[in-house]
Order: sequence, then structure tokens, then C-alpha cells
Amino acid sequence: MTHALPTNVPVEECSFTVAGLRLAYRIWGDPSKPAVLLQHGGKDHARSWDWTVAALADEYCLIAPDLRGHGDSDHVPGGGYSASDNLADLAMLMDELAERGFARALPLVGHSAGGNLVLRYAAAYPERVTRIVSMEGLGFSQKSYDEVTATPLRERMRKAAERRLMLSKAAPRRFADPEEAVARMAGLHKQLHPDQARHLALNALTRAEEGGWRWKHDPVMGFLDPRPVPPSEYLPLYAEIPCPVLLMYGLESWATSPREDGRIDAFRDARLIEYERAGHWLHHDRFEAFIADLRAFLEGSEEAG
Repeated sequence: MTHALPTNVPVEECSFTVAGLRLAYRIWGDPSKPAVLLQHGGKDHARSWDWTVAALADEYCLIAPDLRGHGDSDHVPGGGYSASDNLADLAMLMDELAERGFARALPLVGHSAGGNLVLRYAAAYPERVTRIVSMEGLGFSQKSYDEVTATPLRERMRKAAERRLMLSKAAPRRFADPEEAVARMAGLHKQLHPDQARHLALNALTRAEEGGWRWKHDPVMGFLDPRPVPPSEYLPLYAEIPCPVLLMYGLESWATSPREDGRIDAFRDARLIEYERAGHWLHHDRFEAFIADLRAFLEGSEEAG
């Protein structure tokens, strides 16, 4: 089933600068309406939220940033995409939005790495967040952390360095035309409707300087940190979040449910919705259910899920 795109929703394309980097964001809809910030995940882009924008624009103003190194935001020369970098970027964006007249405290919605980011922001700036939706964004479970760190650190560090070296010598992936990229997206994410795959792929592309087309995101994205943050460090952060939190997980995802591993117990006020027939991109796989649950949660209803 296809879903509406925000073709008739007013949009303002904006940017701000951090240490010489131009970071892009879009403001969809009427700024006088309650605002909601939508944060995409790794190797994704702000246009991934277009269907969500179309569904909610009658009620909300939607703000969709591109993370550094993603979408229409600048890449960092040599790489520089740590969790603290992204947190500082979000803090600056929230200040800019307040200066533009938006409420100083907003509901934040994030997917994957974006879900992790909005949780960490809520822990660091609890007074700036009213509600949090984190979709598969908690971080490593204890089991997955133990599996990753079973390999000695020196080996993980060497592997990471060698991957970066290999990347520096290899040309980034190029597509002869956009249709080739659409086919690539559809092949990687077979659960997507063809129209979803097309929209996501076309908005993830830019013309390559050497000819052809390439993904917009920086090729260094997606490398596993050789020293991941253990649950023993990040769960106490989540315990500091005072606002209501809604966690969403797809039952067919590679990510593990916080209900099964107990991570949900770290929160003061959190609920979990698990979606059948949904993978990591649950907001695409089960769009109608996602929108219904998101809308109920944003309205403060206890009927979400």
C-alpha cells in the first residue's frame, strides 16, 4: 500500500553552521502549530520522514534535520561523527529553533541512531524535552555487547583502522543512473513497497563529481565503533530522563527487544510497543500502526499501542 507524500505541505529549507559545517533541516507545515522534531538514523536522511510529515501536518509543525554527513548536511573532512558531535549539533539546533520562536521544550522522535541521539539529548537536557519516541535506538544489549567485545580490543581497533584505510583507497559506490540506485535500495530492503524504495533512494542520491550518482551520506558512516558503549554506562543515563518515553521495536528486526533483556526497566516512565511483521524500519513496514501510536502518544493518550 502506498502512502501520501507532503506535496501540499509548505516547507522551509533551513541550515545552521557548526564549526564550519553547514547542517540542513526542514520545517514542514505551519510554525504556529505544536512542533515535533523527527531525527533519522544512520545512512538515512530527513526525507525518510516525508510520509510521517504528510500524516501529521494538519496537527503539527514537523522539523526534520539531516545529521552531519547525511542528506543535505556537510560531510566532515576525515570523519568526525562521534555521539558527542551529534549531541552538540542537536543542542545547537534546539537553540536555533527556540530563537526562531519555537517552544524551548519539544517532543523528539528518533529512529535507530537518531533514537539513541534523542534519548541522550533528553538525559543531558531534560528541561528541553517533553516526550520521547525512540524506535530501535537504545544501543547494544548486554548480549550483543558481550558478543562484540569477545574479540580482543586490539583486533577490533586494527580492523577499524584497516577498513578506514581501505575506504581511503577505494572509490565510493557509483551508480550509472538513479534507477540503478532504486534497484539497490529495493534489493537491500525487500520489505519496502516499491514506491517507498524509490522515494527513499532518489532522495538519498546526489550527482558524483566523477560522473554518475552516489549516496549522499559520507562513506565512512556505518563503521562499528571498536569500543562500543556498554549498557552499564548508558542505562543510568536513561534513568535520568523524567519525561514520558515510548520505545518501539519490530519483532522481525535484528535489534533485540528491551522487554526481553530488561533494558526498559532503566527508565522512570517508559512504555514499549512491539510490531509484528516489522523489521528495523518499522515506521515504513507498519506505517498506519506507527502513525496511530505516534499520534496517540503525542496527544498524551494512554491508548498508544
